[in-house]
Amino acid sequence: DQFMDVHLLWVRSSSPAELAGLGASPEQVWRILSPKGWGEVIRSLFHQVTHSPAFAVLLLVLGALIWWRRRIIAAIPPLSESVGKPRKDRFAYTVRAFMLTLLTAAGLPLLMLVTGWQLEISREATSFSVAVGKALVAVAFVVFFVRFFRMACIEQGLVEGHYRWPAARVQLLRTEFDRLTWIFLPAAMVVAVTFLLDPLNAGWAIGRIAFLILAVSLSLAFYRLLHPDRGIFASPTETGNRPRGRRLHWFGYLVLVAAPLVLGVIAVLGYLLAAGTLFNELVTTVWVLLTVWLLWELARRWLLIVQRRLAYEAAVEERVARMAARHEQKEGDAKAQDHAALTEADEPEVNLVALNETSRKLLDTAFLFVGAIALWMAWYDVLPALRVLDGTTLWHRTGVVDGIEQPVAVTLADIGLALVFVIVTVVLMKQLPAALEIVLMRTTAMSASGRYTATTLTNYLIVIAGAVLVSSTIGVEWSKLQWLVAALGVGIGFGLQEIVANFISGLIILFERPVRVGDLITVGDASGRVMRIRIRATTIRDFEQKELLIPNKELITGRLLNWSLSDEMTRILINVGVAYGSDVDRAMEILLELAREDERVLKEPAPGVVFDMFGDSSLNLAFRVFVGTIENRLPVITDMHREIHRRFAEAGIEIPFPQRDLHMGTQAPLKVEVIGGGQVPGGEVK
Repeated sequence: DQFMDVHLLWVRSSSPAELAGLGASPEQVWRILSPKGWGEVIRSLFHQVTHSPAFAVLLLVLGALIWWRRRIIAAIPPLSESVGKPRKDRFAYTVRAFMLTLLTAAGLPLLMLVTGWQLEISREATSFSVAVGKALVAVAFVVFFVRFFRMACIEQGLVEGHYRWPAARVQLLRTEFDRLTWIFLPAAMVVAVTFLLDPLNAGWAIGRIAFLILAVSLSLAFYRLLHPDRGIFASPTETGNRPRGRRLHWFGYLVLVAAPLVLGVIAVLGYLLAAGTLFNELVTTVWVLLTVWLLWELARRWLLIVQRRLAYEAAVEERVARMAARHEQKEGDAKAQDHAALTEADEPEVNLVALNETSRKLLDTAFLFVGAIALWMAWYDVLPALRVLDGTTLWHRTGVVDGIEQPVAVTLADIGLALVFVIVTVVLMKQLPAALEIVLMRTTAMSASGRYTATTLTNYLIVIAGAVLVSSTIGVEWSKLQWLVAALGVGIGFGLQEIVANFISGLIILFERPVRVGDLITVGDASGRVMRIRIRATTIRDFEQKELLIPNKELITGRLLNWSLSDEMTRILINVGVAYGSDVDRAMEILLELAREDERVLKEPAPGVVFDMFGDSSLNLAFRVFVGTIENRLPVITDMHREIHRRFAEAGIEIPFPQRDLHMGTQAPLKVEVIGGGQVPGGEVK
């Protein structure tokens, strides 16, 4: 069984197709469309209807479902009218639209499934009727998925009305699903019937022609739907801002467009089992991804409704509180009318794309793993066949087998497994830290800087584990890396010591945490808030929104001022000078009044003002206050300066200019020279 699982898929199951075989196509088509065969199908169905009451009841129920289909479809668009309005929107509307869409799409597939099942078990069954019955059962699932996604894309339906996809993209989806309905599904039915009628010849020439139609129609659907510039995922901002993502999009697009065509060529060459199996897995993959996408959009809708409803209720409560404070002297009737007018007013529609970023990351991570598990289950039956790659040896490594050291082959399968490890490592690096941060934020009292440290160290561990798995898979041994380590040591001694010092300093920062993400620091003549702590350098953003990269070594070995390491409370010192002869006691009292009136100034430690010194031209006062956060420092300084200037002017207290006395010697007569002499009116010399 294991040998067959590995090798059977890659064995040619039929002779290659030849043009001469097309001459028999009309005869094969007639065999499918012959009145005799379909008469047998009708006879079997009639026998089941007359002898199986359950089948007759099922036919009536499914017939009624198909008959009421138009009315069910008409009930879907009105459910999207309240979408986006926090006071009226309900997740139940989307769930109801989802269920109605499911109901409209289920009628025909269920009828095919029940009919096929009855044809298989009928006592009047013939080879032709049994083949048709099995084909109906096999194709019913494909019909369901195609019709379900087509019904989800109706105007103001699930995708357009609730998920809020642009109308142009939804129209493109509708067009392609309609084409698949009239081309892909009939071809799939022909392939299934012909193969079941003559499995030894794999459905004759007509079966291969129908398979080619399947492959070409699916490839065209991929071509139109997934085009990077004109498809449903086209993004005009991606062209210039994310060239790497655009290249990956193009690569995946070309692979998906070419995959069905390659399978069609394989079928023509006679590998019908391999082509059919892989094509079935490809189609299953498409349905799995579309289903995960619909469920992700459903969860996103629920998250959005909860978030927007809470935000709307908070806004209403805030407005009610402001209204009550503003009209607290008015009578209760007027206040009740204002409150009713507030709560009954219709609100503007909310943008459905705006989501809480952390919750969105957690949602994306969860569905990414759900999709990965679903794809693994879809391809599980085919995975043993990939072990055929073990037969292609690339090189050998030394390994221990049964306690004996001997050469072990590194095969093409090992390279594929290493690539899987690389992909998993990259995905975990991007998704797991964000999910871990959300879990820590919701379940622990850890600070933001502590969560950043935990997620950064988790990223390092993921990279190390991925590197170990990849190296062990492809046969990289420690003995073969000793020369690289030695060369690296020499390099560290000459030119890499600064890089290593910065890396070690980065680890010290993460563990000792003298600097945390969000702290306001001053290093040398640069001040700013810490944005990121990386392996080599720490990024700070100054007050002009410029980002400065500081090597980690400078933060450990140099002088660092952290304004918010243990406490964000900071002292503000304002030096004020008043003119000689001013009322100093009144000036000091004004300063203390300013401190008491400002809510941002802390009561403890208490503000204070001292008569600092007798200056050259002023009496100098030192005014000290404390604020609780760094953000309040500059606004408080600005407001204090404005109020001091205004209140001192109102109190007649002068803030003097610097004064200088000029003494001129009088031991000798002063020489006075008149330049540019002339007369001015009045006879005075100019």
